[in-house]
Amino acid sequence: MVNAFLIAALAASATPHADRLDALCAPLRQGAAIDLAGISYRPEQAHAPGQALAAVDARQSMLLLPDGRFLLRTSNLYPGDIEFRYRTLGDSDGERTVDELGWRDGDVLQQDDAATTARDLADLRMLAPGLLACDALMRAGGGATTTGETLAFKDGAGREVILAFDASGDLASARQGVEIYRYEAWSTRQGVRLPARIVHARDDRERERWTQVRARPAQDRDAALLSLPDGYRPADPPSPLRATPLGAGAYRIDGAPSGYHTGFVVGENGIVLFDAPIAVEEAETVRAVIERTAPGRPIRHVVVSHVHGDHVAGLPAYRDAEVLTGAGGADALRRQLGDRLPARVREVTQAETIDLGDRRIRVLPLASHHAATMLVGFDPASGALFQGDLFYIPERGAVPVAFTTGRELIALIDTARLDVRTLVGVHGRSGTPQDLHDAVARMPAVNDRGCVGEQMTGTKPCRPSPGE
Repeated sequence: MVNAFLIAALAASATPHADRLDALCAPLRQGAAIDLAGISYRPEQAHAPGQALAAVDARQSMLLLPDGRFLLRTSNLYPGDIEFRYRTLGDSDGERTVDELGWRDGDVLQQDDAATTARDLADLRMLAPGLLACDALMRAGGGATTTGETLAFKDGAGREVILAFDASGDLASARQGVEIYRYEAWSTRQGVRLPARIVHARDDRERERWTQVRARPAQDRDAALLSLPDGYRPADPPSPLRATPLGAGAYRIDGAPSGYHTGFVVGENGIVLFDAPIAVEEAETVRAVIERTAPGRPIRHVVVSHVHGDHVAGLPAYRDAEVLTGAGGADALRRQLGDRLPARVREVTQAETIDLGDRRIRVLPLASHHAATMLVGFDPASGALFQGDLFYIPERGAVPVAFTTGRELIALIDTARLDVRTLVGVHGRSGTPQDLHDAVARMPAVNDRGCVGEQMTGTKPCRPSPGE
């Protein structure tokens, strides 16, 4: 709690900004409810292969209380209407996070320790400049320093934060290490002084641009929001890295530290892989498992489902293989991997067949809204269809509602008349065509963002997310 003694201590430190900081802090001393909406820039996640950054529709809601308790809800919408929606609840003992949509992490309850939570909370307060002002005032007598138009203090995680002010005395920016937050176009709204925009950059590269910034003082009734939905439990112990048979010489790698999966099919003349996530080091351990599973069989081809960075970063582990990518994908791979990219890269623009001697693998381009370079692999012998990001089932938990990409996959299967028995994804467990159809049938007619970005301060009613 900021008091007159602390304000006096800040004034005694010769800063001319005590009054302005106190004015920012005063309405939010009992905590703040905050909603943000804008754009998050994600490297190598764009729809078009020629774009290095994806501009992702981002929304965020926060409740930050003076005793260190907080609620964070985020919603990020990637190309193809693929949404990540998470809820985090934190206090001085640590934080717990759940996947509200259940597609990526299912019913897993992720947990972090108190030190990680302190850093996360300090980062969130950078998005609430009124609370940042409170922090500066609270630490005025414990190490705050001023130099001209800046003020430095230690945040709740013990890291130095440097505040800078503009010519009119408004807070212009806050810097913590390589992270910088710029506060632009200040005005007073319903008694709370707020910037119209908050721009977050890292290493001088813009990461987020929040163009809708809303906040109000926390109220006693807000404490009821500090809860997680039922039905979540801690993660299972990690499983060993292994090749799981899918039947008839088809396999999927399970137990990778990243949680990603590589599929592969073994033929008389060699092996075809599907995707190379998520780093070279992990791909090398995966390659060792594949070579033990099919000794003496060369890895001849790696079919890249699409050129998003998390699906291709392991390609240097397969330098002796031919890489198959969708139209325009070769330049995107060179942009990401440079001279570490395998020498043989070929773009697939129409359906083709890979001949392994005793079996033939079909490779089919798909005009997906998620990625223009999308390829799907199908092994008729096992009935296994290999795909990346088109359909998800978590490792543990119920089959979730599908995204737009699920409809695209059904259309491809029907048009190509594929006799699919198993759907193998890079994310989550394998599924069946019936799982896919059931998930698509449950898709809402209108995309529901679960009130994220308007939950805390919005006045219009909105549909709550599942579990609320």
